[in-house]
Amino acid sequence: MANKLSNQDRKELDKFTKFLVFKAAQIIVQSRLGEKVSTQCKPQTTGTDWFNLAVPDLSDVLDETKKAFNGELSLPVCVEISLHTVDGDKMVLECWYVGIIPRFFQQRDSSIRIMPTVYNRMGILLKSLVSVTRVTPAYKLSRRQGSDSYVICYRMSNLHPDWNTTVIIGISH
Repeated sequence: MANKLSNQDRKELDKFTKFLVFKAAQIIVQSRLGEKVSTQCKPQTTGTDWFNLAVPDLSDVLDETKKAFNGELSLPVCVEISLHTVDGDKMVLECWYVGIIPRFFQQRDSSIRIMPTVYNRMGILLKSLVSVTRVTPAYKLSRRQGSDSYVICYRMSNLHPDWNTTVIIGISH
């Protein structure tokens, strides 16, 4: 039997998606700070620990992400990582895109509880993102950055036809 999402499921999905995008941006940007990070496991989670993931939110990244989207989250989202040299040269190193394929939710078996499954898969995606962002060449490059040679910067934007909502931030340590 094919059904569309209920209003409650749609609200839940929108909420999960919002936190997925904000957490993905944190993971990507923090992996380019040039610092080695280790986090402790938490036996007990709180209501603020989305996806059972211990990645603290950096206020600058959170604020700039909110500014870039001007209160509206439109997908897909792009996090562009670039290298800026002291001589003024710039080069895009990588682009990370976060989005959802809507057709997955258009037809489904109404007897299956979709939201716990989606939430768990989003958590696995973010945990995988933590690993993947730290095995790419850009991670190694970010660990060598310094104000006397080059810095790694990021730009977040929604990929809406109106590209006026972009923000470029330098990453410093």
